Amino acid sequence: MIRLLLLLVLNIATFGQSAYYRLGYGDVFPTVGAFESSVGEGVVAWQDTTRFSNSNPAALPGLKQVYFGGSLGSKFKSVSANVTNTTRLDQVGIAFPVGAKAGLSLGVGAITDLETIYEFILAAGTLQEDTQGGIWDYQLGLGYGITPTLSLGLKFHLLQGAIRRQTTFRSDDINELYVIKGNISGKSLELGLLTQLGDNVTLGLTAKYPYRRPTLDGRDSLAGTETYIEIDEELKAWPTTYKLGLVYHRSKHTKFVVGIEQQLFSETGFDESRIFTLPQGWQTMPVASLQVSMVRLAADPISRSWFKRVGWQTGLSVKNYYLASSADQLISEMALISGLNLGLRNGRSIFDISGEFGTRSGEESLPEELFARIKFGIQVNDTWFRKVKRR
Repeated sequence: MIRLLLLLVLNIATFGQSAYYRLGYGDVFPTVGAFESSVGEGVVAWQDTTRFSNSNPAALPGLKQVYFGGSLGSKFKSVSANVTNTTRLDQVGIAFPVGAKAGLSLGVGAITDLETIYEFILAAGTLQEDTQGGIWDYQLGLGYGITPTLSLGLKFHLLQGAIRRQTTFRSDDINELYVIKGNISGKSLELGLLTQLGDNVTLGLTAKYPYRRPTLDGRDSLAGTETYIEIDEELKAWPTTYKLGLVYHRSKHTKFVVGIEQQLFSETGFDESRIFTLPQGWQTMPVASLQVSMVRLAADPISRSWFKRVGWQTGLSVKNYYLASSADQLISEMALISGLNLGLRNGRSIFDISGEFGTRSGEESLPEELFARIKFGIQVNDTWFRKVKRR
């Protein structure tokens, strides 16, 4: 019954929230850090002594300090003059050196947002749907420096989440409530590489493979009764992700960053799905994205003048969505990415603010969607457990 209603709705409904989220999972594996959001996927090649990026485990070797940081994100979406907002803690993590050539990181971040609210007016009645949930990524990373110019890294990802979808169908003589509720778990491995190409170029590469795709374990039930169906469903359309980044060190304070990302989805991942059902003719598509950005580092991180302690970055992001109604009509996304950062005079803390403003369109049956992401982040750096000289 639920599957039949969803198939009907997906073909004729007017969307009250993001139509693109309703088709699939939402944003899968977004960049979650404030600094990373304003640079793009090229951040996998980023490495310096004042800032730690959790995007590539191969950047861990050679850390001289303990790095602790987190970010808060707020996302706005506008469809047909209807604006929705989601605000949450996006990421928190810690990284520290292990000897002279290795580093270790621990962290957790939100990677998929499943929150949607809809109301559909059908000829037979009214259908309402309210979904809450998401997936979090718990990470353990280790990196080792093979040579002064080459390092490798490995990161283990434990995916944990939950979903509750409430569907209400009302007509003159029917008032039924269906509830899908369950927990989501999965595992993936990420390999990373970071190397220097000459004096001015850094190259970074990561490959993330879900060796155990997220699985939903729960119940599909009719509220108020003992009628239910046990769910044990693998999210087969979960992607394998590759990222390539280049950083060109134009000068001490000016960097140019280029990033490429490729997400590969199973073509039949939604075919047997109970909670994610695509309309007839829709299919998953490989996602290709490109980001080009410029980073201007602070002139003097410990200056008395706050103006000299401010850095900034800006760039452009282009990608396609991972769902399409036909192979020759991709849903495109374009966004302006930018950010500011301010360092404290002690050189141990950095405050970040980033913004991403873009549009998603290309499929005539779906409305154009405008979106904005604003993120705030803080990173605290210090050398812990130092021996104190006593007189």
